[in-house]
Amino acid sequence: MKNLCITITLIFLTLIGSAEAGLKIYYMRHAEGGHNVKKDWEKKNIPEAEWPEYVGNPNMFTPKGLEQLVTGTEKLKNLKFDFIATSPMWRARSTVLPYLKDQKLTAEIWPELHEGPGSATVLKADLPVITAKILGQGKPIELSEEEAPYFKFIENGKNNFRAPKEPNDEEHKAAALKFVLNTAIERIKKRFGNSDKTILLVGHGGSGRALTRLLTQSNYVGKVGRGPDNTGLWMAEQQEDGTFVIKMYNDVMIPPNPELAK
Repeated sequence: MKNLCITITLIFLTLIGSAEAGLKIYYMRHAEGGHNVKKDWEKKNIPEAEWPEYVGNPNMFTPKGLEQLVTGTEKLKNLKFDFIATSPMWRARSTVLPYLKDQKLTAEIWPELHEGPGSATVLKADLPVITAKILGQGKPIELSEEEAPYFKFIENGKNNFRAPKEPNDEEHKAAALKFVLNTAIERIKKRFGNSDKTILLVGHGGSGRALTRLLTQSNYVGKVGRGPDNTGLWMAEQQEDGTFVIKMYNDVMIPPNPELAK
């Protein structure tokens, strides 16, 4: 059954990838990391000293995550991208790296795609305005020798962003996430807007959910509202009026009314 589902997904991706339309933005969340399963292990009442090494580690994939690297790469190989960008975090880079190697491609590292809190409220009308300089103010992004041939830095993008430390409430966190993701959206529109290009972004659960809301200006519910699965693909398509509509989520077509995507 698992192989059948993968086969159906690959056929579906091939069909929608060849359809004529406006700009398509594909987004893949990273494979499952050790931090994704920490709460599950905490509930098992197993002493922490007996946990596998990967548990709680955001820079290691779980056994399931390693399997997702294989199936995720196969999904990507059935699509053709004009451009690829990734979060600077290890788990996002390492998720797309096997695909880049296989296809002999490179990806740009976009600090704005870094994971961040506040996805649930990025569309709140009265969020604070971010005036502090936060882009390029974080820690330097380091690449291994293995990665270096497959990634390149965007101009002035060799450092992560750093959200304001004070105040540190939920509204300011959401405002910072909104600011950096809108920076990425404006870059996408400037480079590829109103074209027939297809691009791929690789990132995270929270920032991926926030990006769908900012692109469409909609507070989705149901499957879309819960956020992307590990190595799940969503796709937003630009319409003639310049707006974006979510066409696919977690590899599945969704109905036009997001209320139905439950």
